[in-house]
Amino acid sequence: MTGHALKKFLNGLRTEALCLLSGGRLKAPFAQRKWESGFRMTIEKGSSIRIGRNASIRRNLSLIAKNGGCIEIGHDVFMNTNVSITALSRVEIGDRTRIANNVVIVDHDHDYMHGYRGYITAPVIIGSDVWIGANAVILKGTSIGDGAVIAAGAVVAKSVPKGAVVGGVPAKVLKEL
Repeated sequence: MTGHALKKFLNGLRTEALCLLSGGRLKAPFAQRKWESGFRMTIEKGSSIRIGRNASIRRNLSLIAKNGGCIEIGHDVFMNTNVSITALSRVEIGDRTRIANNVVIVDHDHDYMHGYRGYITAPVIIGSDVWIGANAVILKGTSIGDGAVIAAGAVVAKSVPKGAVVGGVPAKVLKEL
């Protein structure tokens, strides 16, 4: 077995071990071969994370599912370095979506009106074939249509139509593809 083949095999075993250790809260196919080391996952009881086939995960990915939250990542998704996804409700990412470095995706806010004692949640649904640029922030209650492009540094606070290019703070439609 070559060094490359051995590395792929060990990476697959690591994925399988993570799934077993999670008590069924993490679901990812054994065929995962593109996960770099250094990622963090927190999956509280009653929460779950599902990662599709051939997901490419770079260093320092942070996935947090708590308070019954669910993260679902489609097939052939690429997530670059320092991506952070937190779900207290639901975060769904469609197939073939590309996420650049330092992107933050959250489905909740702190309930500052009541002394920060709780959260206000709303699902985040990201379609297929979406491109999300570096340092973008995707906030609760947003839906991003298939084929949309989120510019680097954009803060997405409301839904994005299919095939739209958005940018700015807050993100606005710049053009339709």
